[in-house]
Amino acid sequence: MKTGPGTRGCANECVDILARNNAPLSHEETDLGDGLTMRLMKRARSRRVSSPMASAYDAREVYLSDKSMGPPSTWRLAAVLVGLTELVESPPPEDPGQAIDRLAEIDELLGQVEARGLPFEMHVLPQLRSAVGHAVFRQYFLAAPQETRGAASIPSDWLLAVKQHIESVNADPEPTKEAMSQGFEGILSTTMNWAMAASWDQLVVWSPPSPSHTDDSLSQLHMVEGDTWITERFTRTYLSEWSVAALRSEWRYLHGQLLPPCDSSEMRVREISASDLAKVMADRLGADRRPSERLIDMLVRPAVKFLEDDRRTEAAALFEAALRLDPRNANALNNLGFCLLPDDPEQALRHLDAAIDTGNADMEISNANRVLALALLGRWTSACDLAAAHLNRHGDSSPRGPVWLWESSSMLTDNTAVLMTCDDIGSYVAELHELAATMDGEGSSRTEA
Repeated sequence: MKTGPGTRGCANECVDILARNNAPLSHEETDLGDGLTMRLMKRARSRRVSSPMASAYDAREVYLSDKSMGPPSTWRLAAVLVGLTELVESPPPEDPGQAIDRLAEIDELLGQVEARGLPFEMHVLPQLRSAVGHAVFRQYFLAAPQETRGAASIPSDWLLAVKQHIESVNADPEPTKEAMSQGFEGILSTTMNWAMAASWDQLVVWSPPSPSHTDDSLSQLHMVEGDTWITERFTRTYLSEWSVAALRSEWRYLHGQLLPPCDSSEMRVREISASDLAKVMADRLGADRRPSERLIDMLVRPAVKFLEDDRRTEAAALFEAALRLDPRNANALNNLGFCLLPDDPEQALRHLDAAIDTGNADMEISNANRVLALALLGRWTSACDLAAAHLNRHGDSSPRGPVWLWESSSMLTDNTAVLMTCDDIGSYVAELHELAATMDGEGSSRTEA
């Protein structure tokens, strides 16, 4: 490095350039009075995560590991949050003794949250409200209608709270998809609005609202306040499942701009790669994360259960109900199209194309579904072109969490709808591309639309 008289001039010139571009000062000055000042030089704060790769994290694995080692007082905060979520999502037992034990376990974990210094009302309760509202909907109103006991399996107080919506569905021995979607919408509105407004004591025992306090609109879903960053960080394994607000908070934390609301030792249970986070944020921040996204995410699991039981009409009705709330929700449009693929690929393709048109779709998933729809319709040239374009654009995408897709070979050969999980969408589309190219080269008798 050059030293001597010229060095100071160069340094001053650099300071002038930084000042002209509104860069922050590299020092702080304090006025001591009587013309005296004190200058404190700033040191750049290093990023919290320096390694390019973060270790794998599985929320439930952390919970089961800590649970096997000792009592909750010895658990890490991540395990406490997962355990608390699982407990409040589980229906209160009918046996009084078991119900008391469940409440005692919840109180013990709640005490551990508070002991770790994490404010429950602000950072944990908002996430639990959504979890319980969807758990009630899933437990009482998705499985029950197809069980032998039917509505008799629903607790009487909850049955009374949603009576009008169940009656509207049961009015027809074979209700249409539209009728079921209206019924689902009303029931979901009731359970979610209850969860958003209920006290903690009501929430934890699943105490239903009285019919006079039933609200059939989903407006309160947009009014939940709180910071779910830490709860999402430790209970949601894949970054793609996080809310945009949580992703932003993690980014600020990694770059030393945000202090966590819990001890830093707890944060080290999960290390997140800045590069992985940047990739997810690039995809997500470019889209408009709509208020109903959390609702759509939580409908996936019950919809999959319907699909596994060959109840595809009911699965589709779930996402039609969601679209009544948010007609241009890309995820709901994609999921509705996915549910319709085995029975009506033409209508499915319309919904999948509509998801793309919103500008907010997960392009990899939507394209995989669209290629399959085109293949089912015998539009081999279009299927081949779309698959090729997809592979060119997304062929080197980063690994992601597994997603649900239809097994293409069984659907194309004998019209058998078989669900599969897939963590390599590129390979799935590549197989479809190879098939479409073969069929296109042989000259299909089907006419391209």
